[in-house]
Amino acid sequence: MSAENKPIIELEARAGIFSLLAQAFNYPDRELILSLRKGAFPAALLSAVGCLPSAASVSEDIAAITNEYTGSGKGDDELLLELEKDYTHMFFSSKPRLVYLFESVYNEGKLLQESTFQIARLYYDAGLRPAEHFKLPPDHIAVEFEFLSYLYFNEIKAIETNNKENAELARKLQCDVINHHLASFGRTFAEKVTMHGQTVFFRMMGKITSFVLAGIQL
Repeated sequence: MSAENKPIIELEARAGIFSLLAQAFNYPDRELILSLRKGAFPAALLSAVGCLPSAASVSEDIAAITNEYTGSGKGDDELLLELEKDYTHMFFSSKPRLVYLFESVYNEGKLLQESTFQIARLYYDAGLRPAEHFKLPPDHIAVEFEFLSYLYFNEIKAIETNNKENAELARKLQCDVINHHLASFGRTFAEKVTMHGQTVFFRMMGKITSFVLAGIQL
């Protein structure tokens, strides 16, 4: 890997990591199950986290996901139902709630507070406008992860087109998302998922998310 290609490769890996985290913490669907059964999801995750220091420390966690789903004798419907039940129990039906998906609940104690508007302003600064059919609040953990992935891809595009202004904006917004939002909210969320997840997938993804957020530095 040449020195001039290394930044792009690392940015691509980071973009991939956060896209996968976003997929993991959206409501489970058949696309996720298919990717787990084929081993594509854990393989992509293992490849992407290789850009971070001490990546070997989560290789066993990723292997546990691979072993659980590629070697399972259960059908797709059964595996999907297990993830749906775990997701619903952690994030929606538990009383008191075991894990919250929204940053504002961690910071201000309820939905749609200043944290929500702060992260929404960053989306606006990046030129994003919500589609009419998009229903998730802007401070949903999966939305923040997907936004960070988008910003890494934006930086790649800016570097490739020699647009220094856009590259600097992408880096600034990455810093804001990580330092002012995910550094605290994301790690607390990940710790709770690791503690309360009933399936191998969510327990391991909680651990991997903690590792990723600790290893991302700007």
